[in-house]
Amino acid sequence: MSATRRLTFVVDGPLDQPTGGYIYDRIVIEGLRELGFEVDVMSLRTRGAFTHLEAGARVMSRLSERGRIVVVDELCHPRTLLALAPRLVSRRATLVALVHHLAASERTGLAARARLALERPLLHAADRLIVTSETTRRAVVAAGAKSDDVVVVRPGRDRLGGRSTEPRGPLGGPVRFLFVGALTPRKDVLGLLEAYGRVADRATLTIAGPADRDHPYAAAVLRAASSVPGSVRITGTIGDDALAEELGRHDVLVLPSRHEGFGIVLAEALAHGLAVVATGVGAIPEVVRDGREAVLVPAGDTVALGAALERLVGRPELVAEMQRAALLAASELPTWADSRRAFAEALS
Repeated sequence: MSATRRLTFVVDGPLDQPTGGYIYDRIVIEGLRELGFEVDVMSLRTRGAFTHLEAGARVMSRLSERGRIVVVDELCHPRTLLALAPRLVSRRATLVALVHHLAASERTGLAARARLALERPLLHAADRLIVTSETTRRAVVAAGAKSDDVVVVRPGRDRLGGRSTEPRGPLGGPVRFLFVGALTPRKDVLGLLEAYGRVADRATLTIAGPADRDHPYAAAVLRAASSVPGSVRITGTIGDDALAEELGRHDVLVLPSRHEGFGIVLAEALAHGLAVVATGVGAIPEVVRDGREAVLVPAGDTVALGAALERLVGRPELVAEMQRAALLAASELPTWADSRRAFAEALS
C-alpha cells in the first residue's frame, strides 16, 4: 500500500456519538477503508487536566510523518490549536480540515468573532478543506480559506433506507410530527414545544435524541413536554433501526434549528417520504425547498412555527402533496456511496 494512503482521522471523544457530524465521520471512515486507505482513528480526550496539551502532542506526532494524511474534524477545536502552530512543528503530512459547519456560525456578535478567531488557525493551516454544504463553503472562504482548497462533499440520504411506496398522508387522523436531534438550545426544542401547544389536540409529537449534551436545557424540555396537553413522547437516544421505524410511522419532520451545517436527518426524512417544517437557516434551504416538500420559517419565531404546524394539521391533502415532493427531492440527493467516493477523491 502506498504511504500516501495512510490516514489518521482526528475526532473529539468517542467516534460512536449519535449526532450528525459523527455519523458522517463513521460512514466516511468505513468507506475510505473499503477504498483501500489505512485509517486509524485518533479520539481526543475531552475531560480532565491538560487535554489541550495532550491533543496537541498527539496530533503533532502524526503531522510529522511524511506521506500521512491527517483529517482533523473541526469539532476538535480548540483542542488541536497547539498542533497547528507552524513554529512548533515541522509538518510533513497533508493536513485536511473537515468542517461540518463553523462553530462561529452558531453564535452572534462578540461570541461569534471570538470563536472564529479560534477556528481560523485550522482553516489557514489546512492544505485542503472538506465541507458538507455550499453554505459552509462560503463561510470558510469568507473566514480566509482559499476557495480552490475547499471541496464540498455532501452527506448521503440512504443510511436508514427509505420508502419504496408513495406515502398516504395522515389519512384523516392526527398529524404525526417527529423531531430528531439533541436536546440543546441550537435545536430550539423548547420553541417547538411552545408552537406544538397550538395543535396538540389534533396531532402527536415524538422527540427523539440524546439528552446528555446540555443537562439543564434537557430538563427544561422534559418539564415543558409534561405540561403540554395531548400526546408528546420523548424517546431519548435511539439506534438506527429504531430511528428508521420512527421515520416510517410519522408524517412530518420538524427541525426548528438555529443553525445547521447540513442536517442529515432532513435527507433521511425525505427518503422516507416525510414532509418537513424547518427553519430557513444555514444549509437547510440547500436540502429542502420551501413551498415544495418543506415549509421554512424564521429561526426562533415560535409564532411562525406554530402557524406552519396549524396549516399542515388543517390540510391533510397538503401534507400528502409535500410527501410526494419529498420522495422526488430525495432522489436528487447523493447516496452515501457517492459521498464516500467524493471524499476519497478530495483527498487526492
